[in-house]
Amino acid sequence: MKLLTMNVLRCTRKDVQEGALRLEATKVEVQESEYDEDFLKHLLPSLDWRLLREAATAVGISSLPESLNLENDPEFLKALHHILFDIHVIEGRLICQESGQIF
Repeated sequence: MKLLTMNVLRCTRKDVQEGALRLEATKVEVQESEYDEDFLKHLLPSLDWRLLREAATAVGISSLPESLNLENDPEFLKALHHILFDIHVIEGRLICQESGQIF
C-alpha cells in the first residue's frame, strides 16, 4: 500500500467520527515511480497532512515539515512524490485512532 492510499483510508465504524487510521508498518519497500509534478500539485490540497506526517514517521521518514506550504520548491515536491508514491507498505496494520479497531 502506498502512503497516498493510506492517507485517504478511514475507519467506517458507526461509533467513530473522524476515522483516522494510524499505521504500524513491519515491512516496507521502495519502488521508484515516474515523477509527475502537475499530478502531485493537483493532489496537495486533498492530503491530510497530519496523517501523512504520522504515516511517514511510521516508515522511518521524519523530514516532513509541520505544515504543508502549497507553494513548494521543486526539490521538496520530488521528496514528497517519493514519500507518497515510492514507499510501499508490504506488511503492517492500520489502527483506528478513535476506536482502536485493528485492520
